[in-house]
Amino acid sequence: MYKFLLLLFSLTIIGVAGATDFNHQMGGHCYTVDIPDYMNKTYTLNKVASLQYMNLELETYMIIIEDSKDHLDSTGVIFTGPKNFLEAFTTNYLLDAENRKQTETISYNKNGYNYAQCELSWNQSGLDFFMLVSIVETKTHYYKVLTWTLLSQKDDILDDFQVIVHSLRD
Repeated sequence: MYKFLLLLFSLTIIGVAGATDFNHQMGGHCYTVDIPDYMNKTYTLNKVASLQYMNLELETYMIIIEDSKDHLDSTGVIFTGPKNFLEAFTTNYLLDAENRKQTETISYNKNGYNYAQCELSWNQSGLDFFMLVSIVETKTHYYKVLTWTLLSQKDDILDDFQVIVHSLRD
């Protein structure tokens, strides 16, 4: 029985680290994004997220929060681009977390959209976490895509996180 459970666990990890299938999902005002098939839809991670998925067993999570540029403009909040948006967000995000580390922000253009990304790591409740913070700027919106997992799983999951971010279309 022990060998069977070990084999089952190994196949689960290999399935995540190997070729992952993604499912095309619709969210928010009318955008789509590809979500790994090992993640399940939830409503419990963030009350303002327009789309959220997780896998408790793998400690893997994803939320998308959308901000309309028209709405931001009408409230007097103006961003010069996704890097400015990301830096405004991360300035105060997880500041009380233990051992919080943040990489430099990178900016780039892909698929006709502007992106800004950084990586965060921190310790909480004795666990080390990793988060890829991504801002996707389209003509009408800024999308904050937060994907996170245990720091020990970063290398196995990071490519899947990038697929999620780069698959977003509105």
